[in-house]
Amino acid sequence: MMTFLKNGRNKVPLDRVPSLAKALEVDPAYLMRLALDQAVGTTAAKAITEIFGTPATENERGWLSEIRCASDNGDPRITSRSRASVRGIFGK
Repeated sequence: MMTFLKNGRNKVPLDRVPSLAKALEVDPAYLMRLALDQAVGTTAAKAITEIFGTPATENERGWLSEIRCASDNGDPRITSRSRASVRGIFGK
């Protein structure tokens, strides 16, 4: 089965993403993004993520948690200064 998935001969069933991600020890949100593109095509996957948002990985949820903590659970706007700070962390 794994060989078929790797070679693109079979699609990852969306309902199996959580258990497959656990078995593969990968982030389920990351695997869901890949499986969604494969299941419905890039255009439809883009429309779905525009409506529902991109699934956040565990690491991304960690960043969000830190932002909420640092802002006392406020709703901070992204300013040019904050954007530059975040990009600076990643060398962009």
